[in-house]
Amino acid sequence: MDTTTYRQHIERRLVITDEEFETLLQFVTPRVIKKKETLVRAGEVCHDQAYIVKGCMRAFLSDERGVEHVIQFGFEDWYIGDMASFLTGGPADYTIEALEDCELLVIKRDETDALYEALPKLERYFRIMIQQAFIAMQARIVSTMSQSAEARYLQLIEKYPKLELRVAQHHIASYLGITPEALSRIRRKLVKGNA
Repeated sequence: MDTTTYRQHIERRLVITDEEFETLLQFVTPRVIKKKETLVRAGEVCHDQAYIVKGCMRAFLSDERGVEHVIQFGFEDWYIGDMASFLTGGPADYTIEALEDCELLVIKRDETDALYEALPKLERYFRIMIQQAFIAMQARIVSTMSQSAEARYLQLIEKYPKLELRVAQHHIASYLGITPEALSRIRRKLVKGNA
């Protein structure tokens, strides 16, 4: 599996030598997950944090009625996992499912301390990644509470222009907290407005 983008991802945040990167790769396991397979299911312990080399995933939870709520999409050059479960060893709140065939680089929960001991600077890297994930989640909460569904949709497709080519409409609607029918109305309104 090509690790070039992974190294570039790290180097945007800190300097890493060839030797250090090779040491890191000793703690990283390549993994392929086919479309509709899961990285973790709600209720299980999340043992893996996965860097997405190729593919698209979603993290979702199901409410008491069985309705799925998409919390996050994961695309190339980003991590996905149930961070609370990964850090605490408790059960995952989310199911993480591949929406496409995915190539992942996985770091195991039980190897993180050994990784930090071998490469102390990576503890800083992962702290930065957790901070960025926290900022993104906070922005998502603020957006959900303060913007209209149309504004959230426009923001989403601006950030991920090819999203609708890769993700089913009902998953996008779930992420936005609206029904697929409401999303269709928003899309029709926007098409008419641009005509």
